Amino acid sequence: MQRSNTPFTPARRAAVIGLAVAAVISGSAYAQSGYPSRPIKIVVAFAAGGPNDVMARILAERLQAQLGQPVIVDNKPGAGGTIGSELVARSPADGYTLLFPSAPFVTAPALYGARLKYDTLKDITGIAKVAESPLVMMVPPGSPYKSLQELVNAGKSKPNALNYGSGGVASTPHLATSLLEVSTGAQFQHVPYRGGGPAMQALAGGEINMLLDSVTTAGPQVTGGRVTALAVTGEKRSPKLPNVPTFAEAGFPKYEMTHWVGLAAPAQTPKDILDRLHKETIKAMGTPELRARFDQLGATPILASRDAFNSFLAQEVKTWTEVIKKANIQAE
Repeated sequence: MQRSNTPFTPARRAAVIGLAVAAVISGSAYAQSGYPSRPIKIVVAFAAGGPNDVMARILAERLQAQLGQPVIVDNKPGAGGTIGSELVARSPADGYTLLFPSAPFVTAPALYGARLKYDTLKDITGIAKVAESPLVMMVPPGSPYKSLQELVNAGKSKPNALNYGSGGVASTPHLATSLLEVSTGAQFQHVPYRGGGPAMQALAGGEINMLLDSVTTAGPQVTGGRVTALAVTGEKRSPKLPNVPTFAEAGFPKYEMTHWVGLAAPAQTPKDILDRLHKETIKAMGTPELRARFDQLGATPILASRDAFNSFLAQEVKTWTEVIKKANIQAE
């Protein structure tokens, strides 16, 4: 092959670099325009029928319409949500296997430690925080405790005399009540049930003294008069329970916890795909149709950046590591 005698001048070098940059940009644009080219799977780490599953399916339906490819919800329950999370962490980072995380995703590092087969913050990256809903503290009908303050005072004056239910160890009600104990000094006795439904039935039947759960789950029980609500979390009152005071109004302004859900992917997923998924998720959650459907569930769509969601996840891991240690919560 004959070599060129043309000198490699600065101008020629700049031209070559320019062509290379153009090729990279073109390749990136092609990757984005070519995605998705086949069905996308959203893994929900809990059983079908629960609030996470319902919200994931609402979002999946809208994303399917926007992306032009099937978006399928795949339930992978078990081990406190870690089975589904590990599946996504170990999946190809191509944007076709996503995770629908919630609170158990950020509590897993403290609960399982070295037994966890993936790194929550290094192996999975957030795409968007999809929605959040307040929690509501409830007591049985006819309970002698008429306010959250009375309930907490009883938990401080008579440690472990009152009990509370949950859907299992490290479930949202368990963690939320543990946070209340840590932040107030009250002590309650935990009674785990096999799911949120049995826990709610136990509360309605007077078997337990209290239950702190998501408005998405508990709202119909409160409005139906089967249980009594004392207070809701969040900055303002829930539209689903407008007559129920917030924790701040009830005297606990520093207590802060909501039930949240999001969308995430394997950490090495190309940035252009993550950006596309974030853009489409925000677009979906901003539509009047989805806002109305989430409002019916008592949940509020969240329109925030990827960076904001990942910062939130990191802070949640830190917060719950401290709470779980102080409360001495052990995974089953």
